[in-house]
Amino acid sequence: MVAKTITLPNVRRLFIPDPGMIIADADLSGADAQVVAWEAGDEKLKAAFRSGIKIHKFNAETVYGKGICDNEDTSSPLSRYYKTKKWVHGTNYGSGAKTIAEATNDPISEAQEFQRIWFKEHPEIKAWQERISHELQMNRFVRNAFGFRRYYFERIEGLLPEALAWIPQSTVAITINKGLLNLHRNLKQVQLLLQVHDSLVFQYPKSEHPHILIEVKKQLQIVIPYPDPLIIPVNIKTSDKSWGECA
Repeated sequence: MVAKTITLPNVRRLFIPDPGMIIADADLSGADAQVVAWEAGDEKLKAAFRSGIKIHKFNAETVYGKGICDNEDTSSPLSRYYKTKKWVHGTNYGSGAKTIAEATNDPISEAQEFQRIWFKEHPEIKAWQERISHELQMNRFVRNAFGFRRYYFERIEGLLPEALAWIPQSTVAITINKGLLNLHRNLKQVQLLLQVHDSLVFQYPKSEHPHILIEVKKQLQIVIPYPDPLIIPVNIKTSDKSWGECA
């Protein structure tokens, strides 16, 4: 029996700009992964992010060797690039080898070896996980760089992945919302439409294009208050047709 490939519609094309306007999507690039690197104090990852390198390629080469992604279709679920992207995310958030292997339908033994190498190359990530586990057990809460806390009243056992994920996810949400408020207060010609975790959708007059995007980026440059401050880069895509055609 031949499996059917189902192509889902791009529902973002339903969102179109008003007449005379351009719709834009401003995205915090690699936001959650950067917060994890700064939380853990992983200087190797921090340097990679600051260099502007493609972080998933960098991570794949860290585990599998230089040039491993050069001839791959990085969008394919069979590629090392795709697998590394999935597995690093799950591993950083406390998932075991069985869980990340199931995410890509790969052998558990391969996922175990991946995690062994990942933690060897990035011991700071493991140390961060252990620190958060201790804080969770001692205080029943975790906190993010902005000082917000998340309390847990359930049994502590099994909560670590949720607690680890909350820290970068909440940090990114606060960061994008601070940027949203900056745009609302300081750029009246920008009409905010939607917030989607680490991105904002907005529209602005065509007469303001493209110079207004420079000011938009400035307003979205939010300092996350780590001892080594983090400012997540912003990538903006635009279209005069629809959100789904922003490029």
